[in-house]
Amino acid sequence: MPELDDLEFEPDEEKAPATVAERIAALRFAAEDGHAESMFLLGVAYAQGHGVEKNQTEAARWFHEASRAGHSRAKVSLGYLYSKGHGVRLDVILAFLFLSEASTAGDVLAPDLLTKLRRQMSPSQIKEATRRTKGRRIG
Repeated sequence: MPELDDLEFEPDEEKAPATVAERIAALRFAAEDGHAESMFLLGVAYAQGHGVEKNQTEAARWFHEASRAGHSRAKVSLGYLYSKGHGVRLDVILAFLFLSEASTAGDVLAPDLLTKLRRQMSPSQIKEATRRTKGRRIG
């Protein structure tokens, strides 16, 4: 996942570079305005505890919002959280669905995580997850 320190904001040339708190505030403003990448990065901030108190539930909330807006890396992040039960209930089938959708969308991390997840799943779970992926967008 990208780090918040890697974010490039375009501060006013006469002002000092944005503080972490200012970056978080800017992300929150953009996220609440519907900007998918900002939603995702706010989720990353909560997942890592960077600039905000670490909170996996809040991270999952923002990843869900970004996912609904079509952000494929947010789907990967959700798949990971569901596969581990971090901030959400443990649900390998839902994890499979998010990772499958991200993989189909071309995310480069999703296929490897999907392979690892399949190793943890029972044959009946894989069958159910595969059935549920047919023609369904989970958002």
